[in-house]
Amino acid sequence: MEFLGARIQLNPRPSVRRQVALEVGMLGHCPGRVRIERLLALTELVNEIRQAGFAARLEKINTLVNDIAVARANAVAQKEIEKLLDQLDTSVSHLPMPLHSTAEFDDIFPLARTTSTHYGSVLAGTRAWLPQAVDDFFTNGGEKLWLVRVPEAEGIAGFLPEQPQSLLDVDKLRGLASLLVVNRLGLVVMPDLERLQIPAQLPDIPRKRLENPEPVFLPLGTLLDDGHRERRQTSELFAELPVQPMLTVLRRLLQLSSPQRSDIQFIVTLPLSYSNSLASPVADLEALTLLDDARKTANAHLLRQVQMVFPYLRQGDRISSPVGVLAGAIAKNVAVNGAWRSVAMQPLISLAQPFPKVDIQETISLRETPGIGIINLKAGKLKLDDERLLVPALHRDDYLLPGINSDYSKRLSGLRSAEVVRFLGYLVRELRELGDHLIFNVDPQDPRPQLVLERFFLDLYRAGALRGASPEDAFRITRASSAENVIAFDIEIAPAYPIDKIIITFVNRDGEWQAGVNRV
Repeated sequence: MEFLGARIQLNPRPSVRRQVALEVGMLGHCPGRVRIERLLALTELVNEIRQAGFAARLEKINTLVNDIAVARANAVAQKEIEKLLDQLDTSVSHLPMPLHSTAEFDDIFPLARTTSTHYGSVLAGTRAWLPQAVDDFFTNGGEKLWLVRVPEAEGIAGFLPEQPQSLLDVDKLRGLASLLVVNRLGLVVMPDLERLQIPAQLPDIPRKRLENPEPVFLPLGTLLDDGHRERRQTSELFAELPVQPMLTVLRRLLQLSSPQRSDIQFIVTLPLSYSNSLASPVADLEALTLLDDARKTANAHLLRQVQMVFPYLRQGDRISSPVGVLAGAIAKNVAVNGAWRSVAMQPLISLAQPFPKVDIQETISLRETPGIGIINLKAGKLKLDDERLLVPALHRDDYLLPGINSDYSKRLSGLRSAEVVRFLGYLVRELRELGDHLIFNVDPQDPRPQLVLERFFLDLYRAGALRGASPEDAFRITRASSAENVIAFDIEIAPAYPIDKIIITFVNRDGEWQAGVNRV
């Protein structure tokens, strides 16, 4: 906000919590120049970037900033300064930045909302989706967002590099790999990758044609366009970009993340195709078929990390991804209710409407096969019907048991819940952090580590994260090794999982109605 002719500038910033329940990562496009001086002015942000391992990148940025200042002081040609600015933009790309408000994003990337992108489409328009997703995240209660700016020219490879990425060489990490070094990261979304997956010429719902009026003489300046007749201008024609199949995107995503960070969850929106019979965009049938087939392969367990949702959101003539809304709502829910609680049927904050609309029959169909969470408008509020997974939240070895892949919709249906995977990821991160602390501070024969673990899981049991009639039924902790200088424990838990369906049966016995409840 600016006052007194921009002589006084106010940069609002909320107080920063040192520990956040769920840290979220977001990758996308930020067209326009970065305001680097505002980035470097956020001391806590810079310190967190340095602690994540990107100190060398920050030094390079500082060197370029000094070179630009010297070039301007010496009245160097603008062309040479632009080259230095291009190098600076490149240095800021693929750099994870922890943000705590929309104001910080707008402060660092002031042109991201108004600058056109290289790729445009009839439905997605010519603006990046990242700014709207950032707004949605913080509006819905998100606290901390690790943002990664991806250069548009790199396409899908900017998000999901094909080359193997070693997390030890931090300065060379690109796209998603640059977020994998953030220890407490638990959820990742990529709104602009979804934008690139919308075909450029995929048509919208056709407008109703109105009959042309009889020609008459009208005064100069009279508005003749009624806003409904279809006109195709040259500027409305977009260059086609090869769209990757949904399964190819997921394969690259999981190959990059699963070996390193199986505790991270991803929210991905199902792509669109066009139905001539309905004269409307719809869920991509080919993608649905491929996803259903992928659920029955040997590597089906990898799909646990992906939570698929549909449809998109629309406000006015622009559509956007719902992942920012959901990520913010999930982050808030984890902070308030715990990682084991679902955001299903909770109100989501957005002025947009679901696009395209999904009726109840299609909602049930997508929910069961292959397993898509549907966003609907209920009582004037956006709500996610279910945090559904494509596959059950099982250990990878359990998928080798006979009949598992063929029994998704029956015996294991209740385990196809994203909050179960989110809770398990939370446990992995918490126990890993505890282990890093113990290895340097506790003697191997000290009984306190087991006491700490028992207290930790007892608190989870009391909070409803674990099921069982007693704590002994909910978890079991045994020492795994008695060797000298070794601290190892076997931890068995019974995580609580949601009731997938409740069937109430009314029976008339001797003239009296009785109700029985069956949990499926």
